[in-house]
Amino acid sequence: MKKLFSIISALILIVMMSVGCKKDKPADTTVIDEPVPLTSFTAAKADSVDFLKYQFTNTSTNYKELLWQFGDDSTSVEKSPIHKYAFEGIYHVVLTSRNSQGLSSSREIILNVADPNFDRTKVGESYFATIGGTLTVSRDNGGGPNANEGSLKVVDGDPNSKFFQSGFSGDLVMKYELKTPALAGAYTLISGNDSPDRDPKTWILQGSEDGIKWINLHSRTGELFSGRAQRKLYHFNNNVPYKFYRLSIKANNGSRDFQMAEWTVNKKQP
Repeated sequence: MKKLFSIISALILIVMMSVGCKKDKPADTTVIDEPVPLTSFTAAKADSVDFLKYQFTNTSTNYKELLWQFGDDSTSVEKSPIHKYAFEGIYHVVLTSRNSQGLSSSREIILNVADPNFDRTKVGESYFATIGGTLTVSRDNGGGPNANEGSLKVVDGDPNSKFFQSGFSGDLVMKYELKTPALAGAYTLISGNDSPDRDPKTWILQGSEDGIKWINLHSRTGELFSGRAQRKLYHFNNNVPYKFYRLSIKANNGSRDFQMAEWTVNKKQP
């Protein structure tokens, strides 16, 4: 009997263990796919006077999160933000919408932010003439700055005189220190009276508050002057009044000599 009892007890234990080890039926983990986000928005001037301010209105659907990229290194996660640009220009605005499952879509527009009153054919006063200051160059005419074709001729306001430098090697720097800082947004160059191969072709304009740290403001590569005593006007974006401006001439049209009749740094508009 004891042996039979032991066998029965063992069978009961095996059955209990089998029942205890049986796994529960897994819960239903089916994930319902969310609709794919559809991204759309509109852009309109937010102010009738301030042309730099825009209202961006989100009209996207099926999203949880938004990311605006305004094309000027600024971003926003607001639904319909107002953004003010620092300067006029062409900006690529991108809106990306994303749902909770990580699906996303984007829309991009090209926004032309322009001052309706800006005239690219006009320029304001030359600060070299109205404020004044000191011109220095990395290497001058052999006769010095006051020579007949010395460096001071490039800022004397006379398009019929010129600065001439022999032995040009792409390292000429002309620096002007204003008596007081001024907010510039344009500059002009006038070509010399002869030998087009001496004209500047590649250059960089920079500004500085202290004469030590320089900020690139504008540059040209492969520029050509089609005539003698030709005046060219260039506009650039800037919101800092600099005391120092410098023009670094990197290349001319192949001559071992350099010439320029006039250089000015100007107020952007009259």
